[in-house]
Amino acid sequence: MPCPLPAKGTKPTVRRLLQRPWTAAARAHPGVRNWLDAHGYITPHFTWASYACQDGTEVPRALMANAIRLHWDLERFRHRMGDVPMTVDGPYRTVARNRAVGGAEGSRHTHADAADFFVTQVDAWVAASPKLSSRADVIAAADAVFSSGGVGNETSGTLHVDSRGYRSRFTTWVRAK
Repeated sequence: MPCPLPAKGTKPTVRRLLQRPWTAAARAHPGVRNWLDAHGYITPHFTWASYACQDGTEVPRALMANAIRLHWDLERFRHRMGDVPMTVDGPYRTVARNRAVGGAEGSRHTHADAADFFVTQVDAWVAASPKLSSRADVIAAADAVFSSGGVGNETSGTLHVDSRGYRSRFTTWVRAK
């Protein structure tokens, strides 16, 4: 869900940059960061509440920089695909939650720098965007944006992306069950 535009009294630069969150200028502007923090947003299209662990645990302060880096990459990803609506289906996980869902030991989700998208959402992006004609186009966009992170497809058909800081790939699509 995109953030509401700030009131007219807000600096015009901040208002303009919030409308262009895929840009480096938006990421770097302290006024944008201050506005997002004051209103509960990680980036203009993602809230802290939406990225909290599914058991209700908020992202720990020590991991917030990882989540912020990931979500600026997600802003670039959604823009590259034609500004498709995007909801993180697999957000931050506590170690206990990760264990409960069968996540990998040391999963990037426990570091707050990973996101999963179920195959139904990926297919909706392909259907909605004139920039995409197949899941391969989604993978190509993810590969470009997350060039120094992880891009993969899990056995469930889920698309995984992360901002781990080094390249990791596993991209064989399988049918969702």
